[in-house]
Amino acid sequence: MSGESLEVCFVGDDAHPPWNHAGSILTKRIIECLSPKVNCTLITTLSPEEAKSLKTDWKTITTTPSGRRALDAVNLGRLTNQCSADIVHLVGTNALVFSPVCKMLGARGTIVRQIFTPYDTRDGMVRPVRRLINNLFVGAYAFTTPWIGQWDRDLGPGMRKLIVRPPIDCELYHPSHSGRDDTDGVGSHEYSLLYMGPLWPSRFPSQNVLGALRLLIEKGFDVGLNVLTSARSSVVLCEEVLSLARRLGVEANLFLERRDLSETERVRAYNAADLVIFPYVGPEPEQLADPPFGILESMACGGIVLSTGVLSIPEVVNDGITGFLVEGTSQHEVYSGIVRALTSPDRERVGIQARERVIEDFSYPAIRQNLIDAYESLLAG
Repeated sequence: MSGESLEVCFVGDDAHPPWNHAGSILTKRIIECLSPKVNCTLITTLSPEEAKSLKTDWKTITTTPSGRRALDAVNLGRLTNQCSADIVHLVGTNALVFSPVCKMLGARGTIVRQIFTPYDTRDGMVRPVRRLINNLFVGAYAFTTPWIGQWDRDLGPGMRKLIVRPPIDCELYHPSHSGRDDTDGVGSHEYSLLYMGPLWPSRFPSQNVLGALRLLIEKGFDVGLNVLTSARSSVVLCEEVLSLARRLGVEANLFLERRDLSETERVRAYNAADLVIFPYVGPEPEQLADPPFGILESMACGGIVLSTGVLSIPEVVNDGITGFLVEGTSQHEVYSGIVRALTSPDRERVGIQARERVIEDFSYPAIRQNLIDAYESLLAG
């Protein structure tokens, strides 16, 4: 089978705009990556009003969300039965419900279940059921990194495993030298830091990060921190961060915005920052895509990134070569890492090499044929 005749159906209950959740972003980008060579269909949940306004370059089938994930999985399974796909690539719905429904209704495509976050220990409670469903209905599991940890032991030796690295549109995510202006969050400071993501303590330890910001200011750095978080983020957590900034006396150096950014807005934010920070608290930050999409996007923009070396991040961020790593997220470790990254004489080279790394291993052309080959090898048995 050639790539041109391959039909792939992507299924995800949240795979729709604003494309700001890891599963939806991954689905969108895999489809964009494959579309020049593969016939792709997206099946997802959307209200009738949203479905009418959804404009994509690929075929989309929608069902009205029920408010219950299990019922949504049943409805998505019914719709998948209408699709004559060779591969059913499942991203972000209840696989234990979806898989038997769509196969027992007659769907012929091989199911590939996508995993993009670390193993959740709570999954152990459904392990016997999952193994049964896997043996009967699932053809393979797909991972965004070889570092799959407990998943490898949980799935057993008989389950096929594919590596599907997250594709990055390097034509959209690219360096821009338009410079910063007063609309870029905290405005005119000599240095601009950026954090983009949830405010959960495992992803953004606010006490340590804002403590590091205070240290920077005390040491004479004119620095501002932009915190951009999704509209899904807790209002309470946002208020706690702002309250902490006031207590620490850094409120004038902090800008926090809670809304869904478009991809072009994310590109602009990355390019406006002197340093993009990823202060993840390891060893397995909560619900963190691995490798984190934000790190790859920043690097594609030629940005300088600072991260803790959790999960597979050191495979992508080589310390002093494609970015900078810190061992932990204590106040002083974050402070020292920021100073090192901001003052490194190799900053320009690091940014260039960061983009080169993403183009080589994560760009659409780099991922496309590898994924087609993986699908075809699965169908060939």
